[in-house]
Amino acid sequence: MGHHLFRRTKYRRSSDRYDDGAQYENYGRYDDNAPARIPRIPGAVLIGGIGIWSLLALGVWALVDPLLAWAAGMAGPATDLGVGFARWFGLGNEVSALRDAANVDGLVGWAVGPVHLLAKGGLILVWLAGSATLIALPIILRRRSRW
Repeated sequence: MGHHLFRRTKYRRSSDRYDDGAQYENYGRYDDNAPARIPRIPGAVLIGGIGIWSLLALGVWALVDPLLAWAAGMAGPATDLGVGFARWFGLGNEVSALRDAANVDGLVGWAVGPVHLLAKGGLILVWLAGSATLIALPIILRRRSRW
């Protein structure tokens, strides 16, 4: 408890049965139980990580519109394929009437709007969470190294 701060005095016994052999001048210098010091993460690395994360998010942002347009465009051919299979099993007229009554193309077109809004909003939230994690990473690593 603080003994390492004071040098040994010349009045201390050096070789009798009460001496525990502790050398307080070098106390803790080679202690294996001391937590390893984690090097600091440079600011340029953090900014580079946020830049890469942002470019990745921007790429996904640009892919949302074409993927949703492709999914909406595939609704018609997919239902035609389903009607073709139904005709093969002898249920073509019933399935064709059901497809026409359900207006699958209009339903998919109507559903793409909210999915588009949710996809882009979710992407913004994921980007914010990732950026906050990258910014807080040095603090988290410093605190974890103390345990």
